[in-house]
Parts: sequence; C-alpha cells; structure tokens
Amino acid sequence: MKQLFIIGVLFMAFAIVACHHHKEIQTAIKKAESPKEVIDTNTYVPFTRDLFNRLRAYNIDIKKVQFFVDQKVVLTRFIDVNKAEINSGVVKFVNGRYINEIVIPANTPCVCDSIDADGLRVSFERGNMNEFKFINNKYSPDFYIFSGTNWKDGSCDVLYDKIIYRASCGTCNSAADIKLLVRQSDMDNTQKNTKILGGRKVEN
Repeated sequence: MKQLFIIGVLFMAFAIVACHHHKEIQTAIKKAESPKEVIDTNTYVPFTRDLFNRLRAYNIDIKKVQFFVDQKVVLTRFIDVNKAEINSGVVKFVNGRYINEIVIPANTPCVCDSIDADGLRVSFERGNMNEFKFINNKYSPDFYIFSGTNWKDGSCDVLYDKIIYRASCGTCNSAADIKLLVRQSDMDNTQKNTKILGGRKVEN
C-alpha cells in the first residue's frame, strides 16, 4: 500500500508539472504569434539571386538590407529537466519526454551577418552568434532557403546557443521551404536612390 501511495503521489506531481509546462508553451506561442502591427504580406517578395546581384551592382551593403523569414521556424530538442539548463525557449511535455522549444514566427525580421559563396548567414537576435544559414546553390538556384544538416522528413539539425536543435517548419511541410523575404518598397527605394552615370564622351 505504501508503494502504491508513493507512486500515486509521483504521478500526480508529474501530471501537474506537465500541465504547467503545457500552459507555458501555449502562452509563449500566443505572445510570439500576436503581431504588434497588421502585416500586409503582399508587400513582401522572396529575396532572389537576381535581387542580390542587382544590389551588389549598385554597391549596396547587403548587411543593411532588412530581411524577413516567410514561414514559422520551430527549434526543438529533447532534454532532461533535472540536468539541462534552459537558456531560451519554453519547456513542454510531449509523448512522455520533455522538449525545449524555440519558435521564430513567420515574418520575423532578421539581419545578414555574413555572406558566403553559397548563401547568407542571418540572425534574429542582437548581440549573439546564433546565425542561421540560407543557401542559394544548385538545390535552390533562385531563392535563399533554410539550411541545416542531417535532413530527415523535412527537418534538419542546426546549432543554437552551442547546442544542436532539430529545425522544422511550423507552417509548411519542410524546413527547406522556408525562404528569406524583403519588402518590395525597400527594393524600389533602394533602386530609386541609386544614380548610375552613363559617362561623357569628348565632343568634336
């Protein structure tokens, strides 16, 4: 009887913790997904290799361009709550295991930190080295798409806070469908503010 009582108490405590974590994640997601302003997605266009080349031709610094991500990015990793330190995200209980989850909502702004031969590295937070790479290569010759390692079933591994997370798309089938966006108005203004001189020939 004593063992049954102890098991019952442990089960109740476990259920309370799991319920508490479930409420935390639901509250965090609602806050993250509640836009501060109404976003007109029609004003956004995919950032392409053609746009990249045009900006470089105009001598415009890519690092000063405001980028956005077009889908919700979800980072998850399994944890042992008794051992792991949680620095970011929320904890929830799913299928008998604890999961640390970090959500980047669709249309979240980001900035290019560096330019590689095959893509761009962007960050969503100031003051850290949590960069995500968006590739533009033979797998995506036009767009800049989310990249990672160990792909399986539309998800991949990425490094965040020096820890490996599993990245997936919360609003599409695969993380490879996540693209970088820019505002069309920003591109128009950039080109309008750039004056290209045609040169001058000697008059006879």
